[in-house]
Amino acid sequence: MDSMDFRPLSEEKTAEILRIIKLRLDQADAEGLRRAMLSVGWLEGASELVEPLMELVTGGTPELALAALEGLSRLRVKEAEQPLAGHIVKLFRNPGPGQEGIRTECIHVLGKVGGESSVGFMAELVVNPAATEREREAAVEALVSLAEGSLEPVYGKLKELKGKTDGPVREAVDCALRELSSADWKDKGYLTIEAEFRDEDES
Repeated sequence: MDSMDFRPLSEEKTAEILRIIKLRLDQADAEGLRRAMLSVGWLEGASELVEPLMELVTGGTPELALAALEGLSRLRVKEAEQPLAGHIVKLFRNPGPGQEGIRTECIHVLGKVGGESSVGFMAELVVNPAATEREREAAVEALVSLAEGSLEPVYGKLKELKGKTDGPVREAVDCALRELSSADWKDKGYLTIEAEFRDEDES
């Protein structure tokens, strides 16, 4: 590959890419938005796209909302955590037809952009009777994603959830615990977690 491919983008080029992406947002074209967001990985400071993307998540068509959520997932910036969590709460308080898929995707994306402050929020969703089984499973998956930044709080929450869930959601919690305990955490100093889980299985 040419070494030119690894050169950082100039400020002018970055500004041009941002302009194109924002134009796609203004046009409210789901497929165009997806194409424009493919370039987000090259950008630094693309957090300024969080607000316009959230506008489409909260006020766009289901197709646009899903495309915007895909964009937020690519951005993976902390600025999206609070507005996304707030939107999930609103979706549960004011349920409407066709919202379950949007709520599920919002939960998945929050797992990617959230930090330790989202761990408790996700744990509450896992046992929320208003959530569908799929949404509660999505919250378990999101907890696993959040563990990349804060393993110990997530592992502790999942252990608490074992006794509060049943059926497929309990199976999802068990799988999540196994995934976290079987990962190569040696270099991260979490050998005790793996050993603890193994001891539980053997007892």
